[in-house]
Amino acid sequence: MIGVLSQESESSAVREFFELFKTPWEFWAPHKKYDLVIATHEKIPRDLNANALVVYSSQKLRLDNQVDVVTIYPEKYSWVEWERFDFPIYGRLAVFQSVGPALVRRKYTSEAVGCALAGSGCATVRVGIDLFYEVAFLLSQGQPAENARVATLDIHILLLRAIMMDLKVPFVEVPPVFPGYDFMACLTHDVDFVGIRDHKGDHTMWGFLYRSTLGSLLKSITGRLPWSKCFQNWKAALSLPLVYLRLQPDFWLEFDRYIEIEKDLGSTFFFIPFKDFSGTLDGLPAPRRRAAKYDLKQLKKNVLDLEKKGCEIGLHGVNAWQDSESAQSERMRLCEVTGQADVGIRMHWLYWSESSALNLERASFTYDSTVGYNNAIGFRSGTTQVFRFLDCEQLLELPLAIQDSAMFYSDRMMLSETEALNACKELIRTMELLGGVLTVNWHTRSLSPERLWGDFYALMLNEIRAQRVWFGTAQEIVGWFRNRRALRFESATFGEKGARVELSGINRDSGSFKFSLRVHDPKLPVRDMRLHTWDSSHFLANKENSLQNREVLEMAY
Repeated sequence: MIGVLSQESESSAVREFFELFKTPWEFWAPHKKYDLVIATHEKIPRDLNANALVVYSSQKLRLDNQVDVVTIYPEKYSWVEWERFDFPIYGRLAVFQSVGPALVRRKYTSEAVGCALAGSGCATVRVGIDLFYEVAFLLSQGQPAENARVATLDIHILLLRAIMMDLKVPFVEVPPVFPGYDFMACLTHDVDFVGIRDHKGDHTMWGFLYRSTLGSLLKSITGRLPWSKCFQNWKAALSLPLVYLRLQPDFWLEFDRYIEIEKDLGSTFFFIPFKDFSGTLDGLPAPRRRAAKYDLKQLKKNVLDLEKKGCEIGLHGVNAWQDSESAQSERMRLCEVTGQADVGIRMHWLYWSESSALNLERASFTYDSTVGYNNAIGFRSGTTQVFRFLDCEQLLELPLAIQDSAMFYSDRMMLSETEALNACKELIRTMELLGGVLTVNWHTRSLSPERLWGDFYALMLNEIRAQRVWFGTAQEIVGWFRNRRALRFESATFGEKGARVELSGINRDSGSFKFSLRVHDPKLPVRDMRLHTWDSSHFLANKENSLQNREVLEMAY
């Protein structure tokens, strides 16, 4: 069991950290024995009663009398390196001099940021990082786009796990992934446009004509667009009058193509609730081009058809981020069409403010999926996992990792397809290591002229499918993480031939909820980990193991 000695102001960040690193812990209590204590301040009791101690702080503490401590106040952020990982630190940083081998170093230097301390009464590791400040920063403000590819918060978890293993601390954890898979994938689609017939003589139509004709020509001349796609765009532009006259199909209406490409993988479509409403920004009207030209109620047949094919329907919010009244109004609009009770949301253009999460929670959304980048791909909150905002009780965040327009727009990353595929492969490799969920947003219009990003989308899906990946809708994946969060460790003990874990909070109503327990025991071979898989059907079939709504799991080595 881990005991945490922290400032009261850090309590929310501590709780959320240990939902992401799902292992037995509690706030430190006197007269209890702990395998490990994690401390973040000066007041470490003399009667700590722990086998090992890890101290996170950027300040000089009493126990630092054997080392020289220098606290750095970076103007921007500092980078540190540990084993094969480089990651940024957004708060203060302490470096230690006059120490032996460094566990963590300041990047490009020999300055120790993490090290072992001798003569402290128990095995002690000192880390000059304010861990829970970093957690709070990442889950509230998030990383700048230039650091998007680094899963910073998850690396903090990896570092603590490695320290615990080096200190020979026995522990169990529930990995953040469906058993038998390396990670999860969630395919989502923002429905900004339904058909080009909705746009006659407006900026969208004229923009399409320019990009499909002259824009395509310039891209082909410079080698950024194959000539075959240029001709395809010209053909679409020439066919526009026939599309308006309904003599040819509307080439922006692509729901069926997504069903065909994704082949029953399950995806989530986010629809805008109101026609011709652009919302507001900073108290002023938002740009008019933000408004949708389709009426959600007139699309009821398309919406219900998507649901029948195993897709989820979510809300693409316009003003919901501004206040709870707008959020409730937009949610009810979607409910009128779908009849759903549980609704998730992603904000149109990823608009967001400090109060947005609370506004959405008060309007009873089950999850949000707005936290991502318009101009980058990666991990804005530094984690691959579904998480809870620190000021919320129920609303969970499904972070957005890959967005088509972020990669390909000329005023954003402006990647070639080769560069974009390599960038996606890098994220996939990170997902294989960390688990969690890779959330993709491919706008419904992106298969169509003038974008023609459908071939790339299929190629990217093949790269994801080549891994051990569990696909689910946004609600399914958020539901799995919600069940994982509900698990509570009542006790964990280790014997000569195995471990015994007492768990509560198992969702008996979810017959498909499966999770794994990973066992780290110093008696096992070095860095060996044993994985045991459990599912709710096991507990339903073995009620004799129940004791006051708790389950006892015996794991033999």
